[in-house]
Amino acid sequence: MHWIKLFVSEVEALQFFEKQKFFTLGVNDQKVCIARFGASFYGFKSRCPHAGVSLSEGYINDNLEVVCPLHGYRFSLLDGREVSGHNCHLPIYPIEIRSDGVFLGWY
Repeated sequence: MHWIKLFVSEVEALQFFEKQKFFTLGVNDQKVCIARFGASFYGFKSRCPHAGVSLSEGYINDNLEVVCPLHGYRFSLLDGREVSGHNCHLPIYPIEIRSDGVFLGWY
């Protein structure tokens, strides 16, 4: 796994985000969303695997699920599974907070 530095510190990352806000970055010709929920950070593919729309237009609910803005599909930010019964999976990327910054794990 390759680690990409997103922020120089956890404090910088916390200040950058508002609660439940996303930002998108390009990694190897793919778009990845980074989201904050409370004091935790989550990384996931930016496009819904069902309809291809940008998940950054959706929101994160209280069950730690990103909700697609088009059809309301809900994907767990812990494992990427679609939780409302549909057979699709959202790629999830680990986020690590270290003493030297906040990093995204890339495969």
